[in-house]
Formats: sequence, structure tokens, C-alpha cells
Amino acid sequence: MRLARDAEDLTVSVLFDLGATGTVTLEETPDALKLGVYFHAAVSSGTILSELRERLEKAGLLDSLQSTEFDQVPDQDWLRKWKEGFEALEIGDKLLIAPSWKIHELLAEDAAAGLQEGSDLYDRPRSLRGRLLIQIDPGMAFGTGTHETTRLCLEALERLWKGGSLLDVGTGTGILAMAAALLVPGSNIVAIDVDPIAVEIARQNIVMNRLAGVRVVEGQPAGYASGEFDVVVANLTANVITDILGSLAAAVKPSGRLILSGILTGQAAEVAVALEGKGFRRLETTIAGEWVCLAAMAS
Repeated sequence: MRLARDAEDLTVSVLFDLGATGTVTLEETPDALKLGVYFHAAVSSGTILSELRERLEKAGLLDSLQSTEFDQVPDQDWLRKWKEGFEALEIGDKLLIAPSWKIHELLAEDAAAGLQEGSDLYDRPRSLRGRLLIQIDPGMAFGTGTHETTRLCLEALERLWKGGSLLDVGTGTGILAMAAALLVPGSNIVAIDVDPIAVEIARQNIVMNRLAGVRVVEGQPAGYASGEFDVVVANLTANVITDILGSLAAAVKPSGRLILSGILTGQAAEVAVALEGKGFRRLETTIAGEWVCLAAMAS
């Protein structure tokens, strides 16, 4: 599909809500882009288009959707295209996110700067470019650091996470849990997701990054509502967050923190009011494009 830049964030969010398994930017200019979006064949193209048009119209962005085209492609074709477009990404002051298939290239760059091939770091990299390295193989799970909502969460963790215990709700690829483990080694980190495929992908990524201290579990936040976590982070959607906010709040220790993302700017006030109703005091609001991340502390 082709669309104007102002509709990119909302379009991607809606498409993942509808069951997209991946996206790739095929062409782009400062004002527009051509986006490839992949669904299982069972998903109706008519449903996708009607739901997308409805959401864009409500946001006043329907004219930004310039054209759409549907076709069937073998899985390996979209995976190849997706890999071609996934580059290493520096986030905040400390993190570097990279797919496993880019590690050799990154290591070669560091070798040119003095890193010796055959060293333990070269064989099993923990950091590159002076940053903590998170290797990601997304598979069919959401969370590579490229989307604003994930980046906002990662930046918030870098500022607010001081160690102890952390619960990552809707972990996807496991990227937030892995970032927390690297930022403060030795912490107690639990990552949960309701999708068994995401759970398996997160476990594989954690093994690849040699982060044995991160535990990944298939489950709901209601199962962790015992007030034992210093930080609970949830990169979901505003509707899901408000629906499960009681469980998220109950998982946080007194004076613990909630980090919430996946919230559109027009929804932030509603979520902030819900947080206050649960006894949380807002610490910060950060914005990237059309997306907001709210961080709050339990009173």
C-alpha cells in the first residue's frame, strides 16, 4: 500500500491489531512510503481494508491512504524482503538493536576499529559500538525497536529502571525484558505473553543473547497481581491497557513504577486518568510521532 507519512503510525498499529505478521518499507520519500504488510491467507482482504479505512476516517486521515493492492506470496519471499530492510538501530544512550544476520557485518566494522577476530567478544558479542547489544530474530512476534512504541519503552527503561524485579507484559520478541537484563545485570525479570508463538520466539532470543536470568511464561498479568515487581512495563494498545490496568497496577510494589506504551496521543489523557484512579502519580510523558509512553509511580 502507498500512504502519506502522517498516517504511517496509525496504519501500522491498526494492521497489527488485525493480525499482520510483519511489515516492510519497500519505498519511501520524506512525505510518503510504500509499505508491504503480510497476513496469513485466512485473513480477509475486505475486512482489512474496511477496518483500516474506518479507523483512518475517524482520525481524519482517510485521504492519506493513497492506494492498496493485495496479492498472495510464499512465506520465504516476505521474510527475505523483511530481512533486507532490518538494519541495526541505536536507541537511547546505551542500546544497540540488531538482527542476528547483521552481527557479522557489525563485528567486521568493530574489527576495523581494533577489535580482534577470535576474541571472546568477537565470538560472543555482548556490546558493539560502545553500546549494549540486543540480537533480535523477530519471527512472527512484534517488537524490534523500529516502531516508536517499542523505542519509547526502551528509552524509558534506560532512564527509570534501576534493577530489582521487572514484569514485561506482552513481551513479543522479548526485547524489553532483554534490555532490562542488560541494563541491570542480575535482576529478576519475568516476561509474559498470551501468544505461545511469541513465547517461543522470546525464549529463542533470550538464549541467543545468553540471558539465562530472564524467565518467559505464557500467561496473563492477573496471574502476577501480587505486588512483587519494582517495574511493570506493557507495550500494548490503550484499550488493552485500560482493560487490564487493575492487574498491571496490582503487580507493582508500593512506590514501584508502571511504564505503558502503545498509546495514541488522543488516548493519553484517558489512560492517565485511569492511572490516577488506581493510585498512580505520573512521572513523565514522552511522545514520538503519534505515540505516547506514560510512566507513573504507585503512591
